[in-house]
Amino acid sequence: MIDTRQTETNDRVQTIVILVVSIIVFVMLYLGGQVYEERVAVQQVRLALEHRVAGVDPVLASKASDSEQLWSVYSAQDSLTESEFHQLADPIMASHQSYLPLFIAFMAAGLTFVTLGMILNMKARTRRYDKIIAAKDVALQQSQEKLASVTVVDELTGLTNGRHFNKVLSTECRRAVREFSPLTLMLIAVDKPDEALADEITDQQLCKIAGVLKSAISRPGDQVARIAPAQFALLLPATNEQSPVLAERLCQDVKDIESTHRLSVSIGTSTLQPSAQLTAESILAKTESALAEAIECGGGQVRAHTEESQEMPVTFDH
Repeated sequence: MIDTRQTETNDRVQTIVILVVSIIVFVMLYLGGQVYEERVAVQQVRLALEHRVAGVDPVLASKASDSEQLWSVYSAQDSLTESEFHQLADPIMASHQSYLPLFIAFMAAGLTFVTLGMILNMKARTRRYDKIIAAKDVALQQSQEKLASVTVVDELTGLTNGRHFNKVLSTECRRAVREFSPLTLMLIAVDKPDEALADEITDQQLCKIAGVLKSAISRPGDQVARIAPAQFALLLPATNEQSPVLAERLCQDVKDIESTHRLSVSIGTSTLQPSAQLTAESILAKTESALAEAIECGGGQVRAHTEESQEMPVTFDH
């Protein structure tokens, strides 16, 4: 955000600086113009006196900058009195006095004021625009970060959302095959006590269930996601066929969340060994089948499909 008070102060200081510089230019040019006119007039007087007064050093006379200095040069000659000198010099000096220095000084000062004002104003605007652009860049970056966060995070629970989870699942399947390690996928569906009470599951309860699932994972590669309004997923790389034990514990932990409202989840879990058949589609289909079986059996149960390591084929290809 741009500080308006600071901007106004800078504008006032800028105006004062421009005014002072313009006044200095005016004074210097006005005085310089007057000095120039006087020197020209003095030289005209000197030229006029050369024909009347002899024996004067021309070099010394040419160095005179005003009538007093010129008179000091010619005063040593008896052939010229001071009154005669001024009678000749004063009209010449007066004829060379004009408003030209004042006009030039005014024009130069005005041009300086306008030009300097434009330059400083352009610099000030550039600085303001740079600040605005910088502020917009920060806001844009924050918006992009927020958008990126929204695209991968479920707004209610803070877990990974389903769209991003599908990408992670494909990546982890390829990694499991490449690193020759098993992969476990769990699908967790929140059970509905009664079709007539379908709206009984609240956002607060979903957040509590999400907390239970999140607390069950500790390794950096583990992933927990909310992939549907009342459905979650756990992805556990390098996890062996003992994953049903974890699923049973999760079922019990969800039941222990609330004593007044009975919550339960149905869990389908699959553990596949690394092979050419380990793909996101295959492990997801097997896990969905296990979950459907758990739900059909009344809910609150675990159904598992696991491949033991000795079931792996001897030959392995991509």
